[in-house]
Amino acid sequence: MENYPIPKKVTGKLIKVIQSMVTVHSIYFIGVQKESFSSQYVLDTNEECPERDLYAITLLIISEEYIAQPKEFMNEVFTKMDQRVKLYSILYTLNDVRYRLNAGDNFLSRFLLPENTFFCSHRLLVFGYCHHPKIYDIIHQEWELRMNRACYFEDKAYVCDSVPDQNAKMLLLSQALQQACAALLYVFWNWKPSHYDLSYLLNLCSHFSQSPKILFPKKSFRSYKVYHALCHAQYNVNFKSASDVSLEGTYYAHDLCRRFLDKVKREGTKKLQELEQLHHKPETI
Repeated sequence: MENYPIPKKVTGKLIKVIQSMVTVHSIYFIGVQKESFSSQYVLDTNEECPERDLYAITLLIISEEYIAQPKEFMNEVFTKMDQRVKLYSILYTLNDVRYRLNAGDNFLSRFLLPENTFFCSHRLLVFGYCHHPKIYDIIHQEWELRMNRACYFEDKAYVCDSVPDQNAKMLLLSQALQQACAALLYVFWNWKPSHYDLSYLLNLCSHFSQSPKILFPKKSFRSYKVYHALCHAQYNVNFKSASDVSLEGTYYAHDLCRRFLDKVKREGTKKLQELEQLHHKPETI
């Protein structure tokens, strides 16, 4: 882990925090994003304002017990790390990993490597990447299923409504985006998420895709507001009677959704072409 831009004191504390919450078998690094912030105030010119680093870290965590509430788990880690480390965790139990490795799991075989290890109590036997035409067919079928669902939700967001409901439209758009993210994750990582949260899925996709940049908030207030509404669409539908998003806001969200889906289709189609060649490659003896 020496080559990653994460101070040892941060990784050391992060491991201890995770171990205090769950019995950990091993932790593997997938990716990290670093942002630096500094503050300066007119009335406190004599005070030092050191630069503050914030990390968004994606980890694969293998635990002895099942973590039932992944969102609460990640939020608690964020709090215990003094809001300096935002965790995006992919969670497995040890029994599940052993079963998947015995059956052949291309996602785990790519990440359970010594060079990616944050912490490990003992090594697991990992086989190489499995390629076969039937595996490609499964990946292609999952891609088609997810993208068809994404297009369905996007299309239904702007049918002729007798009673317009902006919150409901944002939920349909959010569902379309989640399905498109799931399609990308299966094509690029051969992995199905067990936790569906738009912000979480977009951050995972940003490891290999440029599509999330279309949705991530820009500098404008409208961009932040629409992104927040998309990420919390399910909550808003269930618990808010009035909509915080205007008709113009949903038009803007729909435009972002269409652009996102178009980008995802291009990226996914290109990756599928690469996978088709890989999985139909003749076996060498």
